[in-house]
Amino acid sequence: MTRKLTAICFSPTGTTRKIVTAVADGTGLEYDTIDLTLPSSRSQTLEFGSDDLVVMGIPVYAGRVPSLLSETLASIKAEGALMVPVVVYGNRHYDDSLLELKDILEGKGAICIAAAAFIGEHSYTSKVASGRPDSEDLESAKRFGTALMGFLDKVTDSYVKFDVPGKNPYKERKPSKRVAPVTDDSCIECGICALSCPTGAIDFRDFSTADSNLCIKCCSCVKKCPVDAKHFNDESVASFAGWLETNCIERKLPELFIPVI
Repeated sequence: MTRKLTAICFSPTGTTRKIVTAVADGTGLEYDTIDLTLPSSRSQTLEFGSDDLVVMGIPVYAGRVPSLLSETLASIKAEGALMVPVVVYGNRHYDDSLLELKDILEGKGAICIAAAAFIGEHSYTSKVASGRPDSEDLESAKRFGTALMGFLDKVTDSYVKFDVPGKNPYKERKPSKRVAPVTDDSCIECGICALSCPTGAIDFRDFSTADSNLCIKCCSCVKKCPVDAKHFNDESVASFAGWLETNCIERKLPELFIPVI
């Protein structure tokens, strides 16, 4: 049976999109891409059925699915769709995020046929998982996509059961200090930061102004600024970045979860 493939991602810094695209490429199927990063894209209704195969990728925020996506994920209709939850984390750990995403999709009627956790360069520091996903990661993602096709036609709702790491109740979401990036004098007012912001926190009339109540510290603006004019100067961000650079340097490998059929 030929299924329609859709690759979905939320990817402020672009790393998750690279992984999801590689997985989709590995299937060899033509596919549509839905990028939920910008606010306007999250107003659409995501509806899938038994003819659909969906790869959904999200970045890990403090061990959980980003709360920004709660409303979008709650509105999904996926009865009978085959879905593959994928998380991308910054070389610390993905904690309960993969289990949470799998639970959400299955709660919407999807049949999760496999899952994966990949690594991307950490948003807070380029010294942790620098340059990832790299060529090895992307090749692993493609092989994962190819493996999906190896058992796709054997899948039935009655025996696609597999576990992924994580605990429920999920890791508690602890409130964090509301901060926003600052802009130095090297800013060329190109507007890339505002155009790329997933919450609309950056003022289009003054690109140096950002609303700390909207900022989710995804670092899209920091990573995408062509002249490195954006950065966080808050001590809490700097402290955690330093902890990551001390404790999370060792290269971690992708974890793939494919049920034996």
